[in-house]
Amino acid sequence: MIAAKLEDYTYSHGLDEKLFRTLNKDKGINQFFGIRYVGECMKTINDFYFNSEDRTHKGWEAWYKQKIGFDKLMYVSHRCNIKLPDLPYEDLKRYTYFRVIGQTWNGFSRELSIIEELKEHFNCEIRKTTFDIDHNYCIDAELVENDMILLGIQIKPISYKKMNTTYQLKAKENHKKKNDEYAKLYAPYLYVFYDNGEIANKQETINKINTIIHLNI
Repeated sequence: MIAAKLEDYTYSHGLDEKLFRTLNKDKGINQFFGIRYVGECMKTINDFYFNSEDRTHKGWEAWYKQKIGFDKLMYVSHRCNIKLPDLPYEDLKRYTYFRVIGQTWNGFSRELSIIEELKEHFNCEIRKTTFDIDHNYCIDAELVENDMILLGIQIKPISYKKMNTTYQLKAKENHKKKNDEYAKLYAPYLYVFYDNGEIANKQETINKINTIIHLNI
């Protein structure tokens, strides 16, 4: 398994913030950002991370173009334009590109930065999980020592704690079911929350991880 850092780069959408929030809430276009239309983005960037030698944002763009194709983005932009004919087509193209290419990169690289932050405090290996582990069990990283998995980690923004709509609560329930299955098969798990790009309540989190490690060695 390759352990690698991505280029320190963050995408921005370049749109009016109010317009961006409005588009994010538009159910009429949200349907076009699923796997059927834009491909399995998280699997694609995971494959990119583990297999590409060019771990820059341009390398990611080239990887997506080769594996899925920018024609998908053009099609989604066109469908969004049909739904929202009064908005400039260029804005919809920019939104589509950011949501698929930019947000996928930003989210994935943020996870890696939290993993790197954790590595500063522990001697054991902390590795990004494969797509299959992440997808099947909602585990983003694992603490490993002598080939033994000591702990699974799910990385979430601090806002995750406050998510309480019916849809969000159902999603949380599904996450926990997958997490619990991971615990049965591999190791205990812990949620690590971040705020402003850094681990939230860092010392408390480190103490929790140390406790779990000592109980499982």
